[in-house]
This record gives sequence, structure tokens and C-alpha cells, in this order.
Amino acid sequence: MAIFNKNSLRQVSGFDNQIIAGELVYNQATYWNLTLTATGTELPIDLTGATISASIIRRQLSNVRDSRYGLTFDIADYSPPPSAVTLTITNKVDAAGTFTLVIDEGAWGVIASDPQLDINAENCVGFSGRIKISYPASGSTPAQDLIIFLLFLVRSDGVIN
Repeated sequence: MAIFNKNSLRQVSGFDNQIIAGELVYNQATYWNLTLTATGTELPIDLTGATISASIIRRQLSNVRDSRYGLTFDIADYSPPPSAVTLTITNKVDAAGTFTLVIDEGAWGVIASDPQLDINAENCVGFSGRIKISYPASGSTPAQDLIIFLLFLVRSDGVIN
């Protein structure tokens, strides 16, 4: 798993926001089981009534390099602007505060001939997005959204390109 430079991650999520970042191999399918707990405790956050959605969009990465403090890069809008890709959320267990985020890079529209997948490409394929957990209003408590930012870098395994 890649180590990301904190300043690079702040380009995507800001200073105090949560982010999940990872480096994937082209056409990799995996998943992440996530558990939401109250800050400073191991107590699960109840997801009853909450709706969870996740989406990502292709981004243009430039100046990608492995520095002493982790991967650094610049991120910008991709041209032409692509459509957002919806990620699958499964296995939601409300009382336990758990759900699964399915990572199926093969469904994201990256093709094997993408020049950013070349084994010698200076800049790899990049996606950013978010998980949005929406809680409805309840009594005097207004509706609230919890956002977790996402960042994925996709690289060639050296076999495809």
C-alpha cells in the first residue's frame, strides 16, 4: 500500500476531513469493510435510518513522484470531463456501524490502452470522490451528512502494459 504525502491528501480532503486513499493495480477487484465508531471510543455509530452512497470521478494527476515523505502529486479536473462512477455499498449492519465499500476498478471505465497505464508512465490514473452517509432529521436534531473523501491511484502491473 502506498504512503501518501499529507499535503497531497489535503488537496483532496482539506485539513480536518477523513480520507481513504489507496493505490490499486489495473483491473483489481477488492473491498474494504468499514466500521464507524464514536470519536475516542470503540462504540459503533448506529446507522439506522442512514443512507450510504459512494462515487468517484476520474482526475488528472501530474508531477507524481515518491518523495521522502510519501507520494506527492498535483490533482486537477480530467479533460474531457467524465461522468461520476457509483461505487457499491453492501453488508450494512446498522447497530454495528459497519458496511462494505466494493472496489472494482474494472468497472471504472479505464481501458488497458490508457497511456497513463503504461509501465513507464510518469503520471498514473487517478480518481477522487466520497462516501456520503446521510442521517435524516430526528426530533429536534436536523439532518446531517458525514463525508469521507476517497482517492485512488491506478497503476499498471507490468503485465497489461
